Amino acid sequence: MRGGKVYEEWLDEARTLFKRFVHSLEKARRRSKKNMEMNYYWEARDNFKNLMNEIDNFKIPVQKRLRQIKKDWANLVAFYFVDGAPATNNPLENYYSASLKTHRKNQLDISGIEEQIKLSRLKRWGMFGRPQRTLLEAFFVFIPFMDWK
Repeated sequence: MRGGKVYEEWLDEARTLFKRFVHSLEKARRRSKKNMEMNYYWEARDNFKNLMNEIDNFKIPVQKRLRQIKKDWANLVAFYFVDGAPATNNPLENYYSASLKTHRKNQLDISGIEEQIKLSRLKRWGMFGRPQRTLLEAFFVFIPFMDWK
């Protein structure tokens, strides 16, 4: 049955149902305002060691990602050792998760992120007021024999 058209259709349908189920669980958790339980450091370390022991069973992109995680392990688990640290090592993501929608977050790139933070801060402080001249008034300046003040 593997590799056939019927199997592929069944697999797509099963994936869709599974994703809907997981999404409904996530929505129910959020509605009840429950946070996900965080693993202890030793649990995370043991889980990762188990994954690294079975690394040859995964596809090449997954193996690459696991090796990248292994290389950056100390940085990725630093929040376990700092009191009051958020469970993510990305303060920018924390900042923008409250201020931007997901599709806007994806449009930001690394090179312009600092300027975007500055602009957001200036907007919150009300530094950008209404323009003193409208676009139409600015256009009329270029028409001869009209004095706009």
